[in-house]
Amino acid sequence: MNNIIFNEDQTDALKEFMNIAIGQATSHVAELLDAFGTMHIPKISIQDMSELNQVVIDNIDKDSNYYVMKQLFAGKFGGECVFIISEDSASNLGAHLYDIEEPLKDDITDAVMELTNIVTSSIVSRLTEELNVQVQFFAPTSNFVNASNIIDDDEVTSYSKIIVVSTELEFKDYNICANIFILTKDEAIISLRDLIDKKIEELYS
Repeated sequence: MNNIIFNEDQTDALKEFMNIAIGQATSHVAELLDAFGTMHIPKISIQDMSELNQVVIDNIDKDSNYYVMKQLFAGKFGGECVFIISEDSASNLGAHLYDIEEPLKDDITDAVMELTNIVTSSIVSRLTEELNVQVQFFAPTSNFVNASNIIDDDEVTSYSKIIVVSTELEFKDYNICANIFILTKDEAIISLRDLIDKKIEELYS
């Protein structure tokens, strides 16, 4: 698995598919929040699992606490979505979504969970739609942790070589900002590359 690479055409195709998927997810979230939002252009890289914690930390504030939602998906292309939102952004989300000044922690968790479900299902469903495959989603898990504990030991042992797709969701008017990481591992990387090749062939045949 250490020699897994994506060539330029495969990487460009994946970025294009992700841009389409992210655009749809942004639209769905904007409807939920009745607000204008943006998602940044995704960064795509293949990493050793041991590097993931640093990748995550490089994209967040090391001194903040975070709500972390993780959702597995399985199929010909499988993996895990990790949705990370800071305590302040999550509180702003809960206040805006439920129209209350000081949301309770349960309200905040429910708001983050609702946002997570929309973002992850929209991105992954549209991506797999582009690749002509279906996936099954599993119930998400929720944790409230500091920045250094977002990636736990179990994940480090269950993943080896991973492809990381990272992007940032931003609603500036409401001070809501979150990071989304889509992780896929081992044989799923090969499967994803094969699906992309098949799609490229269909597009240019």
